[in-house]
Amino acid sequence: MKTKPIPAMVMLTAGFAFCVIAIVNDYSFSFLIRTLFWVLIGFYVLGYVIKIVLDRNMNKLDNDITADDLGFADGEILEDMDMELVEEDKE
Repeated sequence: MKTKPIPAMVMLTAGFAFCVIAIVNDYSFSFLIRTLFWVLIGFYVLGYVIKIVLDRNMNKLDNDITADDLGFADGEILEDMDMELVEEDKE
Protein backbone atom coordinates (compact mmCIF):
# COMPACT_ATOMS: atom_id res chain seq x y z
CA MET A 1 0.00 0.00 0.00
CA LYS A 2 1.36 3.39 -0.95
CA THR A 3 1.23 5.66 2.07
CA LYS A 4 3.30 8.58 0.80
CA PRO A 5 0.36 10.90 -0.06
CA ILE A 6 -1.53 10.35 3.23
CA PRO A 7 -0.06 13.36 5.16
CA ALA A 8 -0.79 15.73 2.28
CA MET A 9 -4.34 14.42 1.84
CA VAL A 10 -5.09 14.80 5.57
CA MET A 11 -3.56 18.28 5.64
CA LEU A 12 -5.41 19.54 2.56
CA THR A 13 -8.74 18.10 3.72
CA ALA A 14 -8.39 19.86 7.08
CA GLY A 15 -7.35 23.08 5.35
CA PHE A 16 -10.37 22.97 3.06
CA ALA A 17 -12.71 22.31 5.99
CA PHE A 18 -11.19 25.20 7.94
CA CYS A 19 -11.53 27.57 4.98
CA VAL A 20 -15.21 26.70 4.59
CA ILE A 21 -15.78 27.25 8.33
CA ALA A 22 -13.86 30.55 8.20
CA ILE A 23 -15.88 31.84 5.26
CA VAL A 24 -19.20 30.84 6.84
CA ASN A 25 -18.25 32.51 10.14
CA ASP A 26 -16.80 35.60 8.38
CA TYR A 27 -13.35 35.51 10.02
CA SER A 28 -10.95 38.35 9.31
CA PHE A 29 -8.31 37.67 6.67
CA SER A 30 -5.32 38.02 9.02
CA PHE A 31 -6.88 35.59 11.54
CA LEU A 32 -7.73 33.17 8.73
CA ILE A 33 -4.15 33.13 7.38
CA ARG A 34 -2.49 32.69 10.78
CA THR A 35 -4.90 30.00 11.91
CA LEU A 36 -4.82 28.19 8.56
CA PHE A 37 -1.03 28.01 8.80
CA TRP A 38 -1.19 26.28 12.20
CA VAL A 39 -4.05 24.01 11.12
CA LEU A 40 -2.06 22.86 8.09
CA ILE A 41 1.07 22.18 10.14
CA GLY A 42 -0.86 20.35 12.85
CA PHE A 43 -2.75 18.13 10.45
CA TYR A 44 0.40 17.41 8.42
CA VAL A 45 2.01 16.08 11.60
CA LEU A 46 -1.14 14.06 12.36
CA GLY A 47 -1.12 12.64 8.81
CA TYR A 48 2.55 11.73 9.14
CA VAL A 49 1.82 9.85 12.39
CA ILE A 50 -0.98 7.97 10.60
CA LYS A 51 1.46 7.15 7.77
CA ILE A 52 4.03 5.75 10.23
CA VAL A 53 1.41 3.58 11.95
CA LEU A 54 0.18 2.22 8.62
CA ASP A 55 3.74 1.53 7.40
CA ARG A 56 4.61 -0.41 10.55
CA ASN A 57 1.45 -2.50 10.38
CA MET A 58 1.83 -3.19 6.66
CA ASN A 59 5.43 -4.32 7.14
CA LYS A 60 4.35 -6.64 9.92
CA LEU A 61 1.62 -8.13 7.71
CA ASP A 62 4.03 -8.54 4.77
CA ASN A 63 6.54 -10.42 6.93
CA ASP A 64 3.91 -12.84 8.23
CA ILE A 65 2.90 -14.11 4.76
CA THR A 66 4.43 -17.49 3.93
CA ALA A 67 4.31 -19.79 0.93
CA ASP A 68 1.52 -21.78 2.59
CA ASP A 69 -0.61 -18.63 2.75
CA LEU A 70 -0.25 -18.20 -1.00
CA GLY A 71 -1.20 -21.79 -1.79
CA PHE A 72 2.28 -23.20 -2.42
CA ALA A 73 3.45 -26.09 -0.30
CA ASP A 74 6.18 -28.59 -1.24
CA GLY A 75 5.59 -28.52 -4.99
CA GLU A 76 1.82 -28.56 -4.72
CA ILE A 77 -0.31 -25.77 -6.14
CA LEU A 78 -3.87 -25.02 -5.10
CA GLU A 79 -5.83 -23.79 -8.10
CA ASP A 80 -9.17 -22.12 -8.64
CA MET A 81 -11.83 -21.52 -6.05
CA ASP A 82 -12.50 -25.26 -5.73
CA MET A 83 -9.10 -25.57 -4.04
CA GLU A 84 -8.26 -28.71 -5.99
CA LEU A 85 -4.85 -30.12 -5.24
CA VAL A 86 -2.66 -30.39 -8.33
CA GLU A 87 0.68 -32.25 -8.29
CA GLU A 88 3.54 -30.73 -10.27
CA ASP A 89 5.72 -32.92 -12.45
CA LYS A 90 8.95 -33.61 -10.59
CA GLU A 91 11.89 -34.46 -12.81
